[in-house]
Amino acid sequence: MLNKKNLILIFLWIVTILIAIIWTFENPDKILSLKSNLKPDENLPQDRVIDTAYYPLNLKKIKTPVYSKYGGIEKIGEKIYYISGDLDFFQLQKNKINQNKYDFIPLSLAKIKNNKDSFLKKNKSLLGKNAWFLFGVKDILIEEFKFFENKALLISSLNYNVNNNCYNLAVYLSEIINENILEIKEWEKIFSSEMCLSINLTKKPMFAAASSGGRIVKFDDENILLSVGDFYADGINGPMLSQDLDNDYGKILKININNKEHEIFSYGHRNPQGLYIDKNNNIFSTEHGPRGGDEINLIKRGENYGWPYATYGTNYNSYNAYTEDLSKDKNKNKRVWPIDKTNNTHNDYTKPIFSWGNTFGASNLIVYENEYFKKWNKNIIVSSLSTKQLARFVYNYQDNSILYLEYIPINKRIRDILSLDNGNIVLLTDIGNNMEDHAEIILISKSEN
Repeated sequence: MLNKKNLILIFLWIVTILIAIIWTFENPDKILSLKSNLKPDENLPQDRVIDTAYYPLNLKKIKTPVYSKYGGIEKIGEKIYYISGDLDFFQLQKNKINQNKYDFIPLSLAKIKNNKDSFLKKNKSLLGKNAWFLFGVKDILIEEFKFFENKALLISSLNYNVNNNCYNLAVYLSEIINENILEIKEWEKIFSSEMCLSINLTKKPMFAAASSGGRIVKFDDENILLSVGDFYADGINGPMLSQDLDNDYGKILKININNKEHEIFSYGHRNPQGLYIDKNNNIFSTEHGPRGGDEINLIKRGENYGWPYATYGTNYNSYNAYTEDLSKDKNKNKRVWPIDKTNNTHNDYTKPIFSWGNTFGASNLIVYENEYFKKWNKNIIVSSLSTKQLARFVYNYQDNSILYLEYIPINKRIRDILSLDNGNIVLLTDIGNNMEDHAEIILISKSEN
């Protein structure tokens, strides 16, 4: 027979269950919120559907296996390859058992000798984490050239000159022997930017390798184009290099991959992060400017694009579009780029086809040339770091003008973009601040929903 104490405990237990049931029915959104905070299986891609003007898109996000900044993505057919900023090579492929799962297959490729370890040993105490973050691979290219029986693999990377304690931007090349397993020959350095740079070239910041450029594209059967940034040597933060034709910085260069000769193709650039040549041989570039001065340029041989004498942007600390009380804006009377000769008109220099008025952080770009997203065919698609989105432009090829712009939110800083033969788009994102927040590969396709 139950005593009074046991009856009280049973009553309290029943009341607790009833309260939990009632709370669950009245707060389903909180239950979903609790579920969404559960740690997912990190090996499974996380799908997200977003809506755009013409298509609902499925974004399949796959975390890369290493914590590494920069690097790049490339393709052979539908195969996707990822190289980290620290020279780790992987192929991304669907799991043979679980088709919703993707695996990064490590590739045992020999590493280029860019002397990063020596650079870190020498300079880490001065540069802190920037020494590791900024020194490394900037881009990867796989293409056919007439000098090789097979495709060539090219990598751009910072390169450290140990004897002279300076660095530059270099391009390395190897021939692919076997595409199935990505077996390659020995690496050969085919280019090093002329004038080796000291970490003291600029003071704010010291070692300004975030402004290095490094994008590679195939120009023709013998040559590549390489974008080279100004490393902040802009006449304000350091010596002016972009307008000086006796060095390779602030330029787009044409490099012969056979005889290794190079020439300045265009100049007056700041930090050309993106480079793309479409099927009609139009050369497009995206470029980081100062505040409000990011650009899309149509690149033509011998043209001067103005930097640092011409820009639509202003000094980085010149204004804040989100300042509500202008009396607190100490820079309200300094809304200029100090050595702009054109009063923000870009007159007497080759003008961009588009320049962002607000911060965008343009990285790479493609011209979408596929019928899969039919309404996007021949559109320019630019990826963004700062605003974590894609910008899709309808471009008028007759008069080189922009007719339409759509922003597509991705909510990740985007480093690289490419399109596959099947029309899907692939993105490489940036790392986060925590060691667990790796870069991601994002696969974009049409949503079936």
